[in-house]
Order: sequence, then C-alpha cells, then structure tokens
Amino acid sequence: NNLYIRRTDLRKLSLKVQDERGSLSVLIIALFLITVSLVMITTNIATITLAKRTLTQSAESVAQRGAHFLDEEAYYRGKFNVITMAQNLFGQGPEDPGVPIDCEKAQIGIAEALFDLSKESELLINSGAHHLEVAEISCDGRDLLVALKVEVDLPFQLPFLNLRSVTLISSATTYNQRNNGLYL
Repeated sequence: NNLYIRRTDLRKLSLKVQDERGSLSVLIIALFLITVSLVMITTNIATITLAKRTLTQSAESVAQRGAHFLDEEAYYRGKFNVITMAQNLFGQGPEDPGVPIDCEKAQIGIAEALFDLSKESELLINSGAHHLEVAEISCDGRDLLVALKVEVDLPFQLPFLNLRSVTLISSATTYNQRNNGLYL
C-alpha cells in the first residue's frame, strides 16, 4: 500500500514537471528585461560617443585657434632664409623648422575660443555635458597641444552598473607648416 502511494505521488510529480503552463511568460519577461537593458546601454554608449566626438572637434578647433598666433621674432631671426630655401629646392639645404607659435598669445586665443565655445556649443550641452575645462595646454613654440575635459551625464542609470556620469578627455595637437615652394 505504501508502494502504491509513492507511485501515485511520483506520477503526479512527473505530470506537474511536464506541465508547461506559465513557462512561456517567464521567458518573455526575461527577454523583455534583457532587451530593455540592452537598449538603455546602447543609448548610454551613443551619448558617450556623441559627446566624445563633439569634444574632440572642440579640442581641434581650440588648438587651431591657438596655433594661428605667429611668433614673429623667432620667425624672422631663424636661419631658414631665401638661400637655404633655394638649397632645399635642390635637396641640399636644412630641414624647414616650421612656423613658430607665440605660446603666450596662443593661450589667450585658446581662452577666447573656449569662451566662444561655451556660448555657441549647444550640442555638447544638449548631450548632458557639463564642467568643460582645459585639462592641459602644452606649447613648445612649434607644436601646440590642447586637452579638454568634460563630464557627461548618462541618460539611463542602470542599477547593476552604478554609473551616473562619465568623464571624457580629448586632446588635439597642431603645428604650423610652410607650404612647399619658393618664398622670396
């Protein structure tokens, strides 16, 4: 009799295990949660990518503005003159030292460019960016490096990532170069 009860219990248990009612809804809910999480992560990545590209373009424009300031004293006292330029045409002269940058004036130009950027750059502000600042300015008289730093708020804060914002740094280096040719 005891054996009969165990067999009946075993059959009932196997029927319950084989019953698939409700398992599809659990699968759909799990897939829905995974899909929503992936959409949120993709939106965060797209926001970061857009802000990084905009920050890089801003750093390039600020560096270009700073590089436009010519150090006239170094430019006109240099050894690269008409004779050495003519020698270069025949492959015998020294290498062109480039166009020197006035580093002090370049820093003023960078500050002006950042001021203009803060007034006009709605794209960076609309992407949730704030606290735009200069991370580094390096000028050696020939090359000019400008690094900008900004904090970007993420549109979705996922609880399992515990990440509300990302700090981005982008830099650009520029230098002035003469065009090839004969300058008298």
